[in-house]
Amino acid sequence: MKAKARTITAVQQGQIIQRVLVGGWSTAEVAAAFDLEERLVAAWVADYRRHGMASLHRAASRSLIAEIFWLKLERPLAAALRRMASGLRRVFVREPVVQPSPLRRSQDDRP
Repeated sequence: MKAKARTITAVQQGQIIQRVLVGGWSTAEVAAAFDLEERLVAAWVADYRRHGMASLHRAASRSLIAEIFWLKLERPLAAALRRMASGLRRVFVREPVVQPSPLRRSQDDRP
């Protein structure tokens, strides 16, 4: 089924996800009811399961093609770049050495 070039709002996307997770609909049934591609609905549901409500926060003017591009390419690429940057920071930034605190004996309160 070919999806129409139209914008799906965050509220509509939430309703679509809710029908799959709460209503028990299959992704194929929801895709047919909303005239969307089944793989897009499946990607939204998977993204919601991974990131929760944050997955619904996006630009309102995104087309379905832009949404698929974001879910399949941009978001994983951005996550990989963040992980690489974090690893590089660990290599180049020296952490201060933490000295352990001296332990006291149970009967002796002297420092």
